[in-house]
Amino acid sequence: MRIFTLLFIAIAAAAFAKEKVFGNGSLPAFLKHFDTNSDDLIDEEERQAIRDLRAKLREKKRTSIDLDQDGKISENEVAMARAALREQMEQRRLQKFSSIAGEDDSISREEYLTIPGVRNLPDFIFEAVWSRLDTDGSGHVSPEEFLSRLLKH
Repeated sequence: MRIFTLLFIAIAAAAFAKEKVFGNGSLPAFLKHFDTNSDDLIDEEERQAIRDLRAKLREKKRTSIDLDQDGKISENEVAMARAALREQMEQRRLQKFSSIAGEDDSISREEYLTIPGVRNLPDFIFEAVWSRLDTDGSGHVSPEEFLSRLLKH
């Protein structure tokens, strides 16, 4: 009887180990649309669909970088893709800056504290971060100060 129980536990554990469990055991929202059979699990067929989609997206990205469509990505094409990506990132950062700064086009200490996570920082860390952002010591962070600190890291 004891051997049967141990064998059952071993088989159940092996079967359970094959199941992918995330965080609290539920399927994250970004994977739900891949769960075609709605069992809240991603089985092998669904994983393959994810791999296929990722391969297709990689190829699409590669094609978008290969500007002369010769099947090879040159150093110039890589440099141009990086420049375009940097521009997109800078635009998103400026949008985020504007959403925090409001009409005056600068971020005060109080506005900076409204950023989730920042208000929970210990004072000495907040002061260190703030002093690195406010490079001119004005008490406000300009868009240029905001971007320059982000670009250096």
